[in-house]
Amino acid sequence: MRTILFAVLVFTYVGIRAQSNFIGSGISLEFDGNADNYCDLGDNYNSLNFPVTFESWVYQTAYSLFTPVFATDSYTSGNYYGLYIRFDPAGKLIFEIGSGTGAGGSHRRGKITSSTAPLNEWIHIAIIATSITDIKFYFNGVLQPSVNTDGTSGVTSMVHNSNPVNLGRYATVHRADGFIGQIDESRLWNISKTEIEIRQNMCKKLTGMELGLIGYWKSDESYTSTTLDDYSVTNADGVEIGTVNKLTSGAPIGDASVLIYTTDYTAVTLTLNSPGGDKLKVNKIVNTPHGVQVYRVNEDPYSETGLNVHTNYYYGVFTADNAVAAKYNISYSYSFSNGVVNVVNEPDASIFKRADGSISAWSNLSALLNTTTDVLTKKNINTRNEYIFNIVAPNESKQSATIGLENEIYQLKIYPNPVADKLIIENINPLLPLMITDVNGKVVMEIINESEDLAVDIDISALESGIYFICQQGNHQIRSGKFVVQK
Repeated sequence: MRTILFAVLVFTYVGIRAQSNFIGSGISLEFDGNADNYCDLGDNYNSLNFPVTFESWVYQTAYSLFTPVFATDSYTSGNYYGLYIRFDPAGKLIFEIGSGTGAGGSHRRGKITSSTAPLNEWIHIAIIATSITDIKFYFNGVLQPSVNTDGTSGVTSMVHNSNPVNLGRYATVHRADGFIGQIDESRLWNISKTEIEIRQNMCKKLTGMELGLIGYWKSDESYTSTTLDDYSVTNADGVEIGTVNKLTSGAPIGDASVLIYTTDYTAVTLTLNSPGGDKLKVNKIVNTPHGVQVYRVNEDPYSETGLNVHTNYYYGVFTADNAVAAKYNISYSYSFSNGVVNVVNEPDASIFKRADGSISAWSNLSALLNTTTDVLTKKNINTRNEYIFNIVAPNESKQSATIGLENEIYQLKIYPNPVADKLIIENINPLLPLMITDVNGKVVMEIINESEDLAVDIDISALESGIYFICQQGNHQIRSGKFVVQK
């Protein structure tokens, strides 16, 4: 009897989510180019010297004479100090340090890329400097050619003052400038990161405890707060000066990632598993991108617009293109332990997509479903996207392949959710037992309702923390729901 019961179980998704600000790419900082609008990170890093690594996701909307990303010792009068990272009017990236002895070209020194960063798209920038003559620049994990700037100083180490570190601004005696566009997930290291490390971590979040990480600004705290937290051990928290907008970020950032950078994608397949047993595979990659990143976000998306019943994780694909946009196929292998799919609703299994985290609405990818192999496939995708497994129209009646009867599908009302001790369930059938299972389908509780009430209180204090499902099945009805135990 139990085998039949859970073969036809319909899991109805109940939205349980962490604070939405921190899901996936979270929030980005938007700057308007006005030097009065920026983030002040305080007087920090006064002993910083080579080696140093800085990285960030940026979305430039315009070039200006100077488009600063990050600077220590920002000062509106006096000499050049510290380090600063900015784009020039053509979109070339510059890293320079000041001598502390003057404010002319002979008092600064550094390097500039020969290539330009594109406008109106998210790119990951990284600068690895082991000395003033050994500076490497990366766009999306790809090394960029560079030359010396026009600064002629002989300085070889950083000289600091008592002025603040700025994000989105740099000020000198000559002028003050602001960034134009968005900045997200900025990181400062007092070690030399490798090319492999830059690539491995650019599409996923850090813990904040990584060796050498001395500045980590996610900017995800709040859409309204004027503070900016540093998640590294330095605690170089900042504050917004003037007006800095907070937007939902579109940067490709998740909690886990796999990647490949190569010149030959023949027979290359990237596979990323999930906590629920699903797998996303990317293959048949053409147009020879510099690299391909597949990432996974371990949360419900902050917006469920367009979705019905879906997994509480989703994927993203980001390509570091090389002149021509990459094309690729995806193959999504779904598991019957993912908390969503079962034999009743499998014919409605689908993959939904959105361009990136800044887009609230999801749409059907129209992937090809194979219920024999439990796989959804889509060919010749030529844009970066985020993907989630979704069941279309979950409340329609379905034909049960197991028992050969048409079943009416109902959703149980469950609260509080998450729960620690006592659970209330409404919209039950008083004539049927309630079964509670864990994510593996194991029955952990069976409740017989001895009254005729349409609601029941259940003591679940003995259950461990985790995700559980409730089902009633019988009389051509299936009633189901999902809850989370948090202790």
